[in-house]
Amino acid sequence: MKPTNLSLRRQSKPVCQLCDYILRQPVQRRRFLTSSTLYKTSTPRQPQPPHGLYPRLVARKSTSANPETFNSTISGHSSTQHASEVSIELEKASNLVQAILKSTAIPTEETTLSALRACESAAHLLTDLNQRPNNASSSLSTNPTSAVLGLHPPPDTTTAQTDYLSSLAYSLLKHPPVYITPSILSAYITTQSILHRPATFPEAFSLYARKPIPKPSTSPIQYRTQSTTAVTAAIPSPIAAAALSAAIAARSLPLALSVIETSYRAPAFRRAKLLRKALPPLVGATLAPVAAYTLASQLSMYQNTMDGSTATMIAFAGILTYVSATATIGVVAVTTANDQMERVTWATGMPLRERWLREEERAAIDRVAGAWGFKELWKRGEEEGEDWEFLREWIGVRGMVLDKTELLEGME
Repeated sequence: MKPTNLSLRRQSKPVCQLCDYILRQPVQRRRFLTSSTLYKTSTPRQPQPPHGLYPRLVARKSTSANPETFNSTISGHSSTQHASEVSIELEKASNLVQAILKSTAIPTEETTLSALRACESAAHLLTDLNQRPNNASSSLSTNPTSAVLGLHPPPDTTTAQTDYLSSLAYSLLKHPPVYITPSILSAYITTQSILHRPATFPEAFSLYARKPIPKPSTSPIQYRTQSTTAVTAAIPSPIAAAALSAAIAARSLPLALSVIETSYRAPAFRRAKLLRKALPPLVGATLAPVAAYTLASQLSMYQNTMDGSTATMIAFAGILTYVSATATIGVVAVTTANDQMERVTWATGMPLRERWLREEERAAIDRVAGAWGFKELWKRGEEEGEDWEFLREWIGVRGMVLDKTELLEGME
């Protein structure tokens, strides 16, 4: 039996149906299909993102896959933004200070404080930038394009900015028409402490006590001299303590001693303490006899065993004796207290009045000795070196003793 045409056609088909399928496709659509391709034909095709979005998705995916690269990118962007904020604040502070320096009028305290606060704000940002592990300075060495565009300061720019900001505050303080008030001095000390530039503190204290005071409503500006022993010339204790802390942090022994000389050891400081702390008790002691006599006369009315005047005098003498004895014991207790002393004590024979007047000075020197000496109690007294010997001699000249033998650990 002859095969039909249909059977002939069936026999003429290739053995591999896949090849037959490929040959039937147009030329431009022919491609080799692997087994994995065949398995995926049943999966719906995902929509492609819009043009330009896919590269960003790939970049984001690769960045998230590498945490170090991602953190470096974020840190670099943050440092760049922070450096820009520093430049803005620095320019603001410069404009405010330059406006005062170029003006021929006497600036108000609010104007000067605004300029110093701008310097303080820039100092905070600049110090924060210097303390960052990935600051703008280090980014410059790895990113030349950013350096060309000015996005990052060169390695020495932060130091130059710090010096410039410090000189801005210093020039403002030295400007003759600027009257230095306690608030202005405090803002200056704070700004320089943030910048770690405490070298001008002794001069700033000297300007506070000696700088001529401008007379208002005078053109050209006239000045009057300031008394260095006046109460207003005394450096406030909180400001002196802040300046001493900055000097100790800078590890400069001459600077720390200069701060003490121009603040705690100044005659104005002692006079201010005498008037502010000793005057109220002295006034009370002056009024005590009057109050005692008034109270005694009232008490004499409650008895009938003796004459009224006699009873008044007896009560007056008793009250006054009690007040005097109690006040004397209190003064001795205050002036001879030594629990607060650690390494620096008074030399034998120092008057009690002198001890009380100079207690802040002794406490400041005690802080310096504690900062430069050993922290361990059992090692105190074993310090050596030129600085330590100089400090010991400097303290001894001023009526104090460093590491008195009977006060050392184990030498009681």
